[in-house]
Amino acid sequence: MLEMKNVYKNYGTYQVLKHVDLCLDEGIYALLGPNGSGKSTLMKLICRQLKPTKGQILWKHKKIDDWGQHYFLDIGYAPQQQGLYEDMTGLQFLTYMALLKGIEKKKLKNEVNRVAQLVNMDKFLKQKCKTYSGGMKQRILVAQALLNNPSLLLLDEPTTGLDPKERVSLRNVLSHLSNDHIVFIATHVVSDVENLAKEIVFLKDGIIVGKGKKEDLLKQFQVHCLEDVYLKIFGDDI
Repeated sequence: MLEMKNVYKNYGTYQVLKHVDLCLDEGIYALLGPNGSGKSTLMKLICRQLKPTKGQILWKHKKIDDWGQHYFLDIGYAPQQQGLYEDMTGLQFLTYMALLKGIEKKKLKNEVNRVAQLVNMDKFLKQKCKTYSGGMKQRILVAQALLNNPSLLLLDEPTTGLDPKERVSLRNVLSHLSNDHIVFIATHVVSDVENLAKEIVFLKDGIIVGKGKKEDLLKQFQVHCLEDVYLKIFGDDI
């Protein structure tokens, strides 16, 4: 279980996140909001790239800092920005990331092939990362997040640069993982998550302004589709 209790994040006097309370168990959750709403900051807090100004983040009822390095064995993170080693091949990049995650050498090849196949990148592993399209880079980032089968999967705008077929393929992968993983997806694309997420969280100016199951949100906002909920909440901010 992942819990956020009264989480704030300030940069100087500017508040990026305010009073964030969430509790996530197994399944897929969507964090919806336009650019600048605080989605990436929340992701970085969960994966310990940043520290909250106030509040606590708990993993399995224990503060994430108290887990030490063991915490990172439980999480997989695909950031929004594509920070790849451009002169590495896809195979070298995934192998390097697998070693960092402590995967045994005798299991490396099978594990790298497994995650590459999940995102349809197994045919391109011998190419250098600098030759990849934006969508291919995004897929290889998702692949490295899946290494070692983490219990908690954090995906920040995972469908950026993907064509419609690739989006469907990724949704199928995530749907398969939802039974025994926590999958937290930050996105501004409603169609990527509306039929996938068990719960949807709307983040506006760093504040949670709505959350719940799709059906409950439709009733609450008296609309027929989630896109209309998004428009009602964000309006001119989109």
